[in-house]
Amino acid sequence: MGNNKKKQPWSQSIKGPLSFSLVMAIIAGVVGLVSSTGGSQNPMRFDIGLACFGIAFIACLLVISVMTMAGKENDPELGKGTGVNRSSANPDKKFED
Repeated sequence: MGNNKKKQPWSQSIKGPLSFSLVMAIIAGVVGLVSSTGGSQNPMRFDIGLACFGIAFIACLLVISVMTMAGKENDPELGKGTGVNRSSANPDKKFED
């Protein structure tokens, strides 16, 4: 009935996606900030840099969360079978129908 798998604490499971999203957002913010100046004579456009940062951060979190929800663990019964689907752990085991 119950799974004996230990689940990661909430703070540990969210740390990876948040870190990745933060790094990607910083890169996007810096690229947006530098490329929006239009040359060395013009002032830095921090508003465009911050907008790029926010959009990239939210987009990365959205993509990671959708990919996390779409993934699911395989059923343990899938590793057992006959013929082409024979389990590699016991290749000579005879299965009964």
